[in-house]
Amino acid sequence: MVEPAGNEIENETIVEEREELMVSPFANGKPCLRTAHFLKPTLSSIHEPIPDLFPLSPSSLHDSFCPEQWPLKVSFTGWSNPKKAWVFWIDILRPVHQPIWEKAGIFEAIMSSTYSTKRYYNLVIGLAEKWNPGTNTFIFPWGETTISLEDVLILGGYSVVGFPVTFSGDSQELREAQDKLVTEHKNIRGDAWRKIFLTEWMDYFIGSGRDIEHEAFLSWWLTRFVFQDSVGFICKRVFPIACLLARGQVVALGPAVLASIYRDLTLLKETIADSTKYKSTEFDDCVSKVTLCSPMKLVQLWAWERFPALQPKPNVIQEFDPRSARWNSVKFVKVENVRMVLDSAGDTFGWRPYAKVVNNRQCLEFYEKEEWVSIDRNLIKELVSFALCLRPSELVGLGPGCIQQYLPHRVAMQFGIDQDVPSYVARSNKSPEIAWNNYLRPINGGKLYIPSRFFRSDVTVRYLAWWKMVAMLVQQDVIKGIVQRKRSSRKRPRQIPWVKAKKGENEASIPPGFLPKLITVKPEPFIDELEPEAFEVSKQKGNVTTRPVGHDNCFLVKAQGHSSSMADTGGSVKMEFSMTPAQKAVDIKDQSEETARVRREAIESEFECLMYSKDNISKNGESSSAFEVNMIASTLEARVARLERIVSDLMQHRTLE
Repeated sequence: MVEPAGNEIENETIVEEREELMVSPFANGKPCLRTAHFLKPTLSSIHEPIPDLFPLSPSSLHDSFCPEQWPLKVSFTGWSNPKKAWVFWIDILRPVHQPIWEKAGIFEAIMSSTYSTKRYYNLVIGLAEKWNPGTNTFIFPWGETTISLEDVLILGGYSVVGFPVTFSGDSQELREAQDKLVTEHKNIRGDAWRKIFLTEWMDYFIGSGRDIEHEAFLSWWLTRFVFQDSVGFICKRVFPIACLLARGQVVALGPAVLASIYRDLTLLKETIADSTKYKSTEFDDCVSKVTLCSPMKLVQLWAWERFPALQPKPNVIQEFDPRSARWNSVKFVKVENVRMVLDSAGDTFGWRPYAKVVNNRQCLEFYEKEEWVSIDRNLIKELVSFALCLRPSELVGLGPGCIQQYLPHRVAMQFGIDQDVPSYVARSNKSPEIAWNNYLRPINGGKLYIPSRFFRSDVTVRYLAWWKMVAMLVQQDVIKGIVQRKRSSRKRPRQIPWVKAKKGENEASIPPGFLPKLITVKPEPFIDELEPEAFEVSKQKGNVTTRPVGHDNCFLVKAQGHSSSMADTGGSVKMEFSMTPAQKAVDIKDQSEETARVRREAIESEFECLMYSKDNISKNGESSSAFEVNMIASTLEARVARLERIVSDLMQHRTLE
């Protein structure tokens, strides 16, 4: 192994324990003083400089989220799904070489390459919009997250310990194996100076029984699924890595893969921002293009593990299947506006998906209980890997200039650890050697804290105040499509009128095509303050409550289904509709269009209600600062997302009926 340089930090500890005033970031609970644990380094005040949010400025985002219509072309050359010939090659070599793959820590990664993942373009673009290159994290209105070494380790099966990918080997055996690969490369190429196609390489070696077929197999896998930098050609730079792996040596592929993903997320974010320049008609023929060579499918798998609203139905996996088998060939859930779903996902985001038991498959053993583990030479590989996941460092990728900063202390809740205001971390990226020494510096501090998988982490009161300052800037993007939207010329109503249904028509809260058997509409008292939820779907079948919220003069309108035998009570208005086969067939082909119309009208009404609330605030002499406007807009975005989910639920209910 390459030993770290002598400039590492002495007595560096990864986790700090102290008493702090803690609060849940998503619940309205009261702060409590307790013993908490934090990833270092943290600050003792809220005066940490806000991260550079240039990529999140309003000018860097498109007004509406329609990526297919943007002047943007993205090539995902690193997003590779398996071919039959590749699976066949694995089946040939697995009986002989599986023990070597397990020893080198690549067995799960190789088996994961046999799974297919259909790309959800809008989801990848939606996540890239939230990417902040200054911190290598996603910044949402509700918090900061990222794809971490833990995700690459568990979802991709790539080791985070071992030799660096830049290590070429120092033994005679390794050099001879590399020379043989180079010689065979020349034989395939012939006299012509050209690149070798991956198909040529496979056809030449598959089932040949050559003494370096295993190294050739690993070279093909590394080029196609791990470090693809040119479309369809074998990469000679992976030959040293393939020779190491073929001898059971562990190579730290995880940090190299993560570095390439960070690099490509930054490229994609910058390209999206660049594409916003071509908005006028004079640039109709201009398109921003970018090619992404990293395994970006891991970003989509990361999102599926953590965002329930975007999660397809996972496969049932067996005890020894890789984690990525859950998502093999699943059909993704398509939503109308991914940006809205991401912006409103704070209270449902899965901070620790790998700490849960899935299909009776146990999580990592050391997740079971909270404990402090002594750091010594006998520390098991799994705990060393976990320690590297928790520590800020430099990630060294394959290729010139591919060095990225890794800052897990900004997303401590992803590891079951409490969050405090993160501190600045100096770079150590002058060269790949310096960066690698920074990554693999000794793990000091005496003990390592392991949280229980049942623990729910919180944030400090100090962090909550600091994040509100960050969120004020983030919310500029959330309200972009609202405040810049052309306002309606019609007069704003001073109150939301009652919803009255006419015979033969649908209730306003029920999309066209959904004919309720009985609807009860009744007025409710005025709302005196903002309600916590704008739209709620009852667990009881046929019960939907819509609540337009935002000012004192809004009425609460309830639409609730009852049985036809109920009697009129309390001045309620009841209407009963019978459903015939002919009625069920009416307007079926126009259902999608009509549903979209109802959705738009509901959104406009909710928006006008909230804007009237803002006017009332100013009229009453209360504060109408930018922060309050941002908060109103953020609340509106969440309600719009909930409304879309209600429409989806209603359509599903209609289909079942």
